[in-house]
Amino acid sequence: MSVTWTVSEVEHRGPSWRQLVDQAINQLGFSDPALLRCRGTDQQILEYFKRKHSGQIAKLTNWLTHYMAPPDDALKNNAILSGLAKLTDCQLFYTTNYDDFLERRLTLDGRDARVVAVEAQMAGRGRPCDVVKFHGDWNHPDQIVLTERDYEERLNLSRPLDLRLQADLLGRVVLFLGYSFRDPNVAYLFSLFNQRRGNVGNRMGTRAYITVSDPSDFERELFAARGIEVIPIRGAERTADTAMLLDKIRS
Repeated sequence: MSVTWTVSEVEHRGPSWRQLVDQAINQLGFSDPALLRCRGTDQQILEYFKRKHSGQIAKLTNWLTHYMAPPDDALKNNAILSGLAKLTDCQLFYTTNYDDFLERRLTLDGRDARVVAVEAQMAGRGRPCDVVKFHGDWNHPDQIVLTERDYEERLNLSRPLDLRLQADLLGRVVLFLGYSFRDPNVAYLFSLFNQRRGNVGNRMGTRAYITVSDPSDFERELFAARGIEVIPIRGAERTADTAMLLDKIRS
């Protein structure tokens, strides 16, 4: 049985989201990020940044890529990326990250990985392993989902990658790594999954899982309402526990 994995931030590397927005604020000429945050959300700030730079985010992504270019050895030594690369029965990965860490690590492990970030890359037969860049990547900056407007447009769920996701959900088991209800940028993924699976999930057993650090009844209940079973991991040992989970799945 083929398995679909949706991968978010598997382990912190490079600037955080907050530091990214701070850099945008700095490039806009504001000395105190807190002052601008009082007037809008992070996504609205990035929308403002894009409008002030003629609809482009190149200055920001150029800064970001400078800090997100780890050497091959760093990727080889990353426990979670290594665990994912060894899941040879898993042929389909979805990620909302912009970086190339996952596809590089798969290639280093000898896997024939194909990146799918735009419609043109969906044509023809895929390689043994597809990495779908659901929010775009560095090679297609115009497709990067970053600003408030970008997220609103994705909610239409009518782009080619949305249609691809809907098809990929059918008949597959999904594991969400690195997501939570605090991530508004991926909240609609949970809703989409629940809508598309319909009543099929009840007849075929559990088809969606999510790792949650130190889950409370709050997370368990809300995810259960969406047909997603929580796999608890220790917050203080998030990386080790996630790597151990991947190893158990592989074995």
